[in-house]
Formats: sequence, structure tokens, C-alpha cells
Amino acid sequence: MCGIAGLIVRPGERPDEAVLSAMTESLRHRGPDAGGVLIEGNLGLGHRRLAIIDLSRSADQPLGNEDGTVQVILNGEIYNFQALRAELEARGHRFRTQSDTEAIAHGWEEWGPAVVGRLRGMFAFVVADLARRRVFLARDRLGKKPFYYRATAEGFTFASEIKALRRLPEISSDLDLAALGEFFAFGNVAGERSIWREVRRLPPGCCLSLDLDGSPLRFAVERYWRFEPDPDPRLDAGAFAEELDARLSEAVRLRMIADVPLGAFLSGGIDSSLIVAYMARHATEAVSTFAIGFTDPRWNEAPYARAVADHLGTSHHEEIVEADAVALLPELAAVYDEPFGDPSSIPTFLLCKTTRQHVTVALSGDGGDELFFGYDRYRASGKLAQLSRLATPAGRAAARGAAHLFPPGAYLRRALDRGSRSGSELYLHALGFSSDHLEMLRPAVREALGSAREQKIARDFQDRAGLAYLDRCRAVDLDNYLPDQVLVKVDRASMRHALEVRCPLLDQEVAELAARVPSQFQIGRREQKLLLRQLAYRHVPRQLLDRPKRGFGVPLARWLKTDLAPQLERLIADSSHPVWGLVDRFEAGHRFEIHRTGRGDDSYPLWRTLVCARWLEAVGLDTSGLMAREVVPLPSRILGASHQRALP
Repeated sequence: MCGIAGLIVRPGERPDEAVLSAMTESLRHRGPDAGGVLIEGNLGLGHRRLAIIDLSRSADQPLGNEDGTVQVILNGEIYNFQALRAELEARGHRFRTQSDTEAIAHGWEEWGPAVVGRLRGMFAFVVADLARRRVFLARDRLGKKPFYYRATAEGFTFASEIKALRRLPEISSDLDLAALGEFFAFGNVAGERSIWREVRRLPPGCCLSLDLDGSPLRFAVERYWRFEPDPDPRLDAGAFAEELDARLSEAVRLRMIADVPLGAFLSGGIDSSLIVAYMARHATEAVSTFAIGFTDPRWNEAPYARAVADHLGTSHHEEIVEADAVALLPELAAVYDEPFGDPSSIPTFLLCKTTRQHVTVALSGDGGDELFFGYDRYRASGKLAQLSRLATPAGRAAARGAAHLFPPGAYLRRALDRGSRSGSELYLHALGFSSDHLEMLRPAVREALGSAREQKIARDFQDRAGLAYLDRCRAVDLDNYLPDQVLVKVDRASMRHALEVRCPLLDQEVAELAARVPSQFQIGRREQKLLLRQLAYRHVPRQLLDRPKRGFGVPLARWLKTDLAPQLERLIADSSHPVWGLVDRFEAGHRFEIHRTGRGDDSYPLWRTLVCARWLEAVGLDTSGLMAREVVPLPSRILGASHQRALP
């Protein structure tokens, strides 16, 4: 796990080494163990290393092939590097390190761009083929590792985090107002957008190539992998369970390969408990596990984690905290680079901090809910979608009446009351989207937002038109919610503390098996994730695991009435704060009064206002005159084929 950065300028020019060094240094938290910069012609590569495999200096990056004509920088891990190395050595390649990164360099020599399809891991990497004057960039299939870029008349720049791109002296401070509106509507910036007009994100499962001698420079983006549900009704649930058991066990074993101390997050839920059970199967000593809890018993899952740890015989570390959201907010604003509205970033940040005091690598259960239908909203929106499709008043009334039976029912009922009947509309409302949240925004931000996100979700649903509703929901989650929210949260929180987090449930072979599992094998009348439950019960007594699902969250509504209330009061009283260039201060004050007096719950729009305010302070941005700026359209959609873009 590391940080990467790079500069590509016009042919005949040379990158500014001081700028590249500053970009690379800004990523030191991702890689505190070593740093390197390489400039060849109009290309500059920078790397910060967190040493995990082969701790010697010979494995520092950029790392090349035998003659140095191929150079690689990698953020992430290649879990099948040993098998790739054996295959490449049999073909005559000579390795000089034990690093997983070197397998990419030799793999490029052997297979060219097709090397990305052979990699099993989490990655954002760059291959510089200096002999052919070509650069190839790729991001892993499900988006575990980040990759941002900026394309302008000056050239092409890329980095693991936006903060590195902000080191460019010529970069604009113009916001993308549509992205800002998305944050208030959904809690995060999604897809190819970033909060800054000039910065874009390479989507998961995509690669990008660029000819260093092109004039003008042009780059091509191509999708090499996409989650494609293909339910196979010929196999029974038992056969799927056995195959899943084998694939998950192997995925865990591969992720335990490290030359540094290793452990696991343990919440006591299905996913993390199963991962730890497999680790115990492969380990030669007690597995180190980590959990945090809150003093508020309604949000404290530490006892569940402790019970599972005792049963599996782990070396368990537990810290009970009352998360000091007031103190953490400014730091989180700097960590995430963009406004990020998921309040579970607080316990995630604290868990990573605690874990890094003991180990350098931690395995987690992320991905289980998305791949194996773990969210309550799957069952809820699926049932309501069936009812709402009935073209009778009775059917629509039944759907509205049933909405209150499910955890996300308030949003779903509101959607049904407004006549929302399409699958994508129900999906959005089950996810927590409410147009009511947008009423706090200034008109210019609402206008810039438009309905781009809803239209993208609708297109994603349409792309999977031949699938059952729940399979479509899962696929859309894996394209959007997982990479844009869940994995962003974990990557930034963990790398702030130089902790590598590995996700066996997001292994590509596990994901491709999950794509074949019919939803009826996964969702029962009262439970979800039936296959994972079946496997977990083999290792942990079901009485330790069977309890209502609770997300890794915080008592947000209470905090906004107590710990965070003074911050909101001061913010609303400060009429000159830049956040009021984006949000209607009167409307925010009105909602805060309703919330703290218990007459309603506006936790999320209030929280997002506070998060945005702290982010604006962290970047020192003045919003005066912002409303008159032009909204930049998104790049064209990425489908199966590549498309060319010329730099301005």
C-alpha cells in the first residue's frame, strides 16, 4: 500500500522536479518507509512506499525490469504475484527482488496491456514503457485503490489523492458545483467527478493509455472488467456454498502473505467473523483482532466482537471510546480531500488508528453486504418493487402500507407517495436519497446538480434490464455505492495511519462466483446473506451471530443535539462563513431548531452542512462569486470500447 504521483508534459519539455517531489511528499502518510522520483524525458514518476512485501531497499519504487526500459509504480498489492513470478521465470524473465510490483514490470514485457487481466489484487499502478514511449495506467476491478488525474493544455497529471494534484502551482480552485450538489444529495462525490472542476477520477475496472510523443497528447480510457451478474439456476445452494468456502479460504490465505505484522478488524458480525475464522485456519499462531466500541450501549458492538474473539481464540484488542466528533471533524476534512458525508468515517478512522499501533496490515469484511445482498434495503425495495408494479390502486396502497415494515421504509414510503415506481427510483430512495435534502441548497447549486446522478443510476439499471430487480440493485451498488463511499472511507482512514486494509470478500474470484448465485439463495423471508451465514455457522455458534443488523455507525441524531450542537450554533450565527454561499443559512437554522427540539430528524442535511463548512475551512476556499461559474460536463461514458480524448 503506497502513494503514487506523476507528471507528463508536452514532448520536448521536462517535468518540474520540485513540483513532482512536492506532490510525492504530500502522500508520505500513505508510504512513510521510502520515497522515489524518476524523470525520463517528458515523464516524471513519484512514489511513497509502505513496505509490506520484501522490506529491502531494492524493492523501492519506481521499480524496473532487467534493463530499466520498463518502470512501474504501484499503490496496492498483487496477491498472486508468486504464481505470476513462477510463470514469468519459466519464460526466461530474471527477477532481482521478492516484490509483487516486479511481477507487473515483467508481466508488461510478456503480455503488454493484457497484464492487468492477470492481476489478482487491489491496485492503482502505472507502467512506463520507455522504449516504446508509452504510459499505461490501471485501477483495480472494484475500486479499492484510488486514482485521480488532471488533463489540461500543460499536460497530464495523476496521483493517489487529490491533495497531491493540489500541489500544482497552476491548478484552478474552481469547484464543480454539480459534484458539490451530489455531496449534499448523497453524502459523497461519485463516478468520474471530483469536487474540483479540473480533477477527474479513473473509474474502477478501467485502464488508461497515453503516447508520450503525441502532439497533442491524447489518452484513451477503456474498461477491462465489470461485475456482470449471471445467475446459474442449475446449481443448488449447497454446491454454491462449497465452492464459496474454497474460494474464500484461498482469498484469505493469499491476503495473509506479508513480511510485517498482520491482523483483522472484528465487529462480531457475519463478514468479519468469517474472515477471522479463515485466518485462524491458516495461521500458525493466534490471530490479532481489533475492535472499538462506544460508551453508549445502543451503538456498542464491542461485546459481540469480544465473544467471537473468545470463541476463535484470537489475541483481541479492544478500545472503548466516545468518539470526539468535534475534535475529529477538521482532521477528517483534510484526510478526505473532498466533503465526505458518511458519519461512519469517525469510527473507521478511530479503528484504523488503534489497529496501526499493533500491526501494519489488517483484513476486513468489506464487500460482503454488496456482493451477498446484506443490506436490509435489498429485501425492502425488492418487495415494494413487486407490489408497486401492480397497476391497481390496491397494489400501490399495499406497497405504501408495507414500507413501514422495513428499516429504510420512511424513504421508500415517501418515494411511493410521490409516484416513484421505477426500479432505479426505489433503489435511490432505499439508499437514503431524498430531494428534501436539497431544499437547503442555494438555487445555483441545485440547478448545477440537476438530475445527473439519478439519470446515471437509471442508465445503470437499464444496462442490466434483463436481470431480476435485486440483481440490478446489487450491480448498481458495486458500480457506485461500494467504490464511491465504502471503499473511499476505508482507504483514506487507513492510509492516514499507514495501515494497509485487505478485503478477501472483494477478491475477483469470489466476486465472479457471487455473480452466479441467484438472489433467492441469498435472501430469505427474515434474513439476508444466507450463503455467508451458512459458512459462518460452521465456525462460530449462531447465537453469537444472529442479531439485528447494525451498521458501523454513530449516534448522529443525538450528537447533533449535544456534542455537535455548539458547532452548528456558531456556524449558523456566522453569516460571513463561506458555506452560506452554497447553503441557505435561514433554512439550515430552521431545520436545526426543528431537529434539536425533537420535532423532526434532519441529521443528514445538517451533518453534511457542517462537514462542508469544515472542508471549506481546511482548503481555505472563498465562495464569493462562485455562483456565476460555468458547470463542466462529465466526460463521455465509459462502455466496453475505448475512446480518445485530446488534451485542451
